[in-house]
Amino acid sequence: MGSSTLQATDLPPTDDPLVDDTSAESTPKKKNTARQLFFNVLKIGISITLIYFLLRDTSISEVLAAVQTANVPLLLLAFSLHYVGFLVSAIRWRGLLRAQEKEASVNYLMQSYVVSAFFNNFLPSTIGGDAIRAYDSWRLGQTRSEAVAVVFVDRFLGILVLMLFAVVAVLFSPQLAEKVPSLYLWVGLGAIGVIAISWIIFVPSQWMPKLIQKLPLPGKIKDKLTSILSAFLAFQGKKQVLIVALAWSVLLQVNVVLHHYLISEALGLQIPLIAFFVIVPLATFIMMIPISINAIGVRESVFVLFFSAYAIGNSEAIAFSWIIYGMVLILGVIGGITYALRR
Repeated sequence: MGSSTLQATDLPPTDDPLVDDTSAESTPKKKNTARQLFFNVLKIGISITLIYFLLRDTSISEVLAAVQTANVPLLLLAFSLHYVGFLVSAIRWRGLLRAQEKEASVNYLMQSYVVSAFFNNFLPSTIGGDAIRAYDSWRLGQTRSEAVAVVFVDRFLGILVLMLFAVVAVLFSPQLAEKVPSLYLWVGLGAIGVIAISWIIFVPSQWMPKLIQKLPLPGKIKDKLTSILSAFLAFQGKKQVLIVALAWSVLLQVNVVLHHYLISEALGLQIPLIAFFVIVPLATFIMMIPISINAIGVRESVFVLFFSAYAIGNSEAIAFSWIIYGMVLILGVIGGITYALRR
């Protein structure tokens, strides 16, 4: 299936604004490396601090005891849903590729998702999973801008659906709303985001990038917004494709919610399914904030907070988050093996 290594020299030269220039001078590179090292050390410190404070009210032995009580068949079923998610994601991705007259097998795209799990978990600060998927799109004959646009739209549709889930489900989760400060405010802002993103996706306009450049915003933010709009402009006139992709995104995120729910059931937590349609989107958005290594510490803190609304103790909430992360690490190992073996 082609070369299994990703190097800057493998990619063609480009002036595409969506892709960073790889010809930076050595001095800026050294500065970036030092800054990256500093932030990585800071993230490790934050992760350790958060875990320390969480374990002050419980103990590792209590967490491990909770893990040992888990229903193994339910855990295996929950783990298998990762591959259901890869399948749904691959079908969605293939539809977006076909809109740009590129063809790929579902198996090839699923492999790319599996490999991206390795890069997301073990090399998060160097080559992310999205970069791997963009590279795999480029190998199909897309230009670099087309490859980045497809991967970006693919990811953005998933975020849109998560926001939509949270907006609707919070109306049916009064316990969570009482426990989490300003939950309605945050979800209300999410609703505004859903409307804004939906408009950007389905009604993109050529004049919008020019409007963004006139806004009183920092240059980096304006460039990022312009890149987002450019990605969706690539699908202008193809609303049917985006609607179908959005439908697959709904199915995918339902699968993600079920994955979390099955793990909670395996631990006997007795949290209603509808609650996870709020918890999962909010937890996902919080864990996207890059303040710790792979969301370690943040993940545990989020579930301790949300699960407390249902009288779940710290040890059970931490056990839940560790099982989730353990499954992600296993996927990363499988992704690394797949990356090493693929052709």
